[in-house]
Amino acid sequence: MASIRMCPGGSGRQQVWPMSESSVSALVMLGPDSGARGGIASVLRVWQEAGLYVGRPVIHVPTYVDGGPVAKLGAVLRALLRFIVLLFSGQVAAVHAHSASNASFRRKSLFLALARLAGKPYVFHLHGGAFDRYYAGASQLERAWVKRTIRGARVVFVLSDNWASWLRQNIRHTDVRVLPNPVLPSSLPDGVVREPQTLLFLGRLEEEKGVFVLIEALALLAGRYPALRAVVAGEGDMDALRAAATAAGVPERLELPGWVAGEAKARLLARAGLFVLPSRFEGLPMALLEAQAAGLPVVATRVGGIPQVVTDGVNGLLADPDDVASLVEALAPLLADVELARRMGEIGRERVLAGYGVDRVAALLDSAWRCLDADPRPRN
Repeated sequence: MASIRMCPGGSGRQQVWPMSESSVSALVMLGPDSGARGGIASVLRVWQEAGLYVGRPVIHVPTYVDGGPVAKLGAVLRALLRFIVLLFSGQVAAVHAHSASNASFRRKSLFLALARLAGKPYVFHLHGGAFDRYYAGASQLERAWVKRTIRGARVVFVLSDNWASWLRQNIRHTDVRVLPNPVLPSSLPDGVVREPQTLLFLGRLEEEKGVFVLIEALALLAGRYPALRAVVAGEGDMDALRAAATAAGVPERLELPGWVAGEAKARLLARAGLFVLPSRFEGLPMALLEAQAAGLPVVATRVGGIPQVVTDGVNGLLADPDDVASLVEALAPLLADVELARRMGEIGRERVLAGYGVDRVAALLDSAWRCLDADPRPRN
C-alpha cells in the first residue's frame, strides 16, 4: 500500500492552494484529450468525475487526440502554443505531466523543458508498462534526455512498486512514489444476466496484450465448456483476430464489439463471468481495476503492477505471459466452478475499493502537489 510522504527538505507544514506565484496561477495538467481512448485518459476522467480538482485551479492542456497523424500533430502544436502563452502570462504555477513511452514521453519532455526554463516545478507521472523497453532501446543521447527530464521533477509518480524500483535504480530520482490508479464503485445496469462462461477482454487488440494467446486458449477450452465465449473489446486489427479464431476453429465463439465506453462497457461488465488480461507487460491497467470493481474474478499475467492487485488464488488467478498452457490452466478452475468465481469476484471488489478508492488517491496527490510549493529551488 502506498504511503503519504512529506516533501524532501520540507518542514511537513501543509501548504495552501493556490501556489504562491499569483492568485491566477494554476496547476497545468498535461495529458491526452478527455475524450481520448486509452488508460491515461480513463484515469483523468475518473479524477475529474471524483472531484479531485475541486477547490484547486487546474488547467488541462491536451497534448494528444485520437485520429490520424495530422490531427495528432495539430494537437501537439496547439498545446505547445497554449502552454507558452500560459507561461508568459504568469498563469502556470506548476505542471503535472502524464506520460507513457516513446512518442508520449517525447511530447511531454518538450513541455517539461519549457517548464524548467521558466522555473516552474513539475510532477512526472509515468503510466506506461513498457518504459523500460523504450529506455533500453534508446540512444545514449536520448537516455540522457530521459534522465534530465525525469530528474527535473520534484516528484515522480509510478503505478506499482516494481516500477518505483526500476526508476530508482535506472534514473536515480530521490522521490519516486507509487500512486495507484483510482477506481469508482461500479454502477451496473439492471436486467443483464451474468454468463459464467463468457470471458471479457478490454484493451488494445494487439499482440502485446496477449489477444492471440487468448484465442488459442479459447480453442483448447471450447470442447470442455459448450457455452464458452470471448468478448474481446477494443480497437486494433479485428481482421487478424477473426482470422486467428477461424484458424483455431472457434470463430462463432469470438465477439468483437470494438471500443466500448459508458453504458456499453457497463453492460459487458455485468454480462461477463470473468475478466481476462493476458498482456506481455502492463503498468496498472484501469480496465482490470474496473472489472474488479464490477465484481469480476480476474485471470491475468504476472507482469507490471498486476500481482499487486491480483493475489493468485484469492481474488483471481495468474498466468505467465505468452504461455497458452498457463493461461488455460488459470482459466479452467473459474470456468468449472461458478461459486469459486463468484467468491473471488467479491473479494476482488472489496479489495480494490478499499485499496484503490478515490480518498486514498486524493491524499497522495495532495501530498505531492504540496511539494511543488514546498521548496522553490530547482533540481538538477
